[in-house]
Amino acid sequence: MIAVPFGLFALWALLFVALGLSLAVLGPSLPELRAELDVSIAASGLLFTLHSAGYLGGVFAAGPLADRRGRKLVSALGVVGLAAGMGLAAAVPSWAALLATMVLAGTGFAFLDVGLNAAIGDAVLGARRRAAAMNLLHGAFPLGTLVAPAGVAVALHLGWGWRAAFLGTGLAAAISLAGFLLSPRRWPVALLERDRYRRGRSSSSPLHVLQLLREPYLRTLATIQALYVGVEVGLAGWVATYVIEQFGAGETAGALATSAYWAGFLAGRPIVAVLTNRFTPNAVLPWFSALGIATAVASVLAPGPFSAAVAFALTGVAICGVFPTVMALALEERHGDAGAATALITAAAALGGLTWPWFVGVVAQSAGPRAAMLAATAPLVVMLALSQGSLKR
Repeated sequence: MIAVPFGLFALWALLFVALGLSLAVLGPSLPELRAELDVSIAASGLLFTLHSAGYLGGVFAAGPLADRRGRKLVSALGVVGLAAGMGLAAAVPSWAALLATMVLAGTGFAFLDVGLNAAIGDAVLGARRRAAAMNLLHGAFPLGTLVAPAGVAVALHLGWGWRAAFLGTGLAAAISLAGFLLSPRRWPVALLERDRYRRGRSSSSPLHVLQLLREPYLRTLATIQALYVGVEVGLAGWVATYVIEQFGAGETAGALATSAYWAGFLAGRPIVAVLTNRFTPNAVLPWFSALGIATAVASVLAPGPFSAAVAFALTGVAICGVFPTVMALALEERHGDAGAATALITAAAALGGLTWPWFVGVVAQSAGPRAAMLAATAPLVVMLALSQGSLKR
């Protein structure tokens, strides 16, 4: 394994912060956004659906491109798309136009996500070390998700509105482009990976991404990732609405509850990095779902907004390790073509984000906020069964 220069490590961490900002700004902005653009609670789930649709299309282009042209280029293109999508969203006059900008932002998110994860896969050898590195760097993601809802709360309090929060997110992504000029011309590849990396560069294609589904182990990992992102995005998008509508709390309380949820991710991922380095990633993966089920039930049974926020924070701690740990396991299996493997896992993640938050919105509309929270976390039961059985090797 080669060491990643500190400056490059810092850039990667900053880019994960930008990803967190762009995702977590959506949910807390939803109540005011719905009121301004006259959108029903069920239809508002399309905001997340269109973002995930852009993400899904983007990963199939980004993965093979990352293998052919390098991780740095793909990551830079992702930053441009993310900044442009969020910046344009701040200026749109209608709901339809806002949905269009979410496709662009989702595509940029996909390029950046694929490029970063493939770069980590190149640079770090071994399942335990790779999982630890993934969790450490992904630990920067909740910094963004923690700041974004608080930023929305401040913008609403000052009367600036949701548009200011979206604009700030786009500017944060654009600023990170300066780091690309200071980073190495080529991002590092661990010595033992170089021959396989070169083969991946010549053979990777969108078809190759789909061909990876022939392998049962990778197919199971992709299924777990799809279910997990449905839970993560479903909770992130609906925590604020849940607190506001279930307890009659204000928009600031809803935004702060979302921040509590992401604070759990911030606290949990360094802990998971230690656990995955101490035990095998396969061994710890079932723990995340089991703990998540317990904390999700606590959030539904909470008697008030404060206790609900605490339960959401604990849910963040419980489930935060799933995405980076699954990604590390997938890259261990296909480390010669990390771009294609990353595209497969992120495409599965996009499918979860594309469908489940919309379904949660439908449940909220028809059965109320408590039922919606149960729906948001239900996939954890299936994840537990898959990670306990199919991943034992």
